[in-house]
Amino acid sequence: MKKIIVFAIIVLVACIFTGCNSCTHTFKNLESDFSELDRDVVVLHPFTGDTLFNYSGPCYISTDSANNVTLIFKVNGQSKKADWSNNVIFQAVEK
Repeated sequence: MKKIIVFAIIVLVACIFTGCNSCTHTFKNLESDFSELDRDVVVLHPFTGDTLFNYSGPCYISTDSANNVTLIFKVNGQSKKADWSNNVIFQAVEK
């Protein structure tokens, strides 16, 4: 049991000191899951700059290795999901 605790502490300290982008993204998503992190999300067309999607409120953002973005948000208490491939400009700003 002590080895598991020591290993977890070492991993946590390594993540804190390296400041890697994926660790920051994971911590933000965990914060979003437990405290409903409010964000302003705008999805733009890459060539024309037209707004394709606009959302303001609590949401969860997930990306994969191909830079595809999944957004899970709530409308009138019901969960909704929106997926975009890597050919959009995705902006999410924490409130």
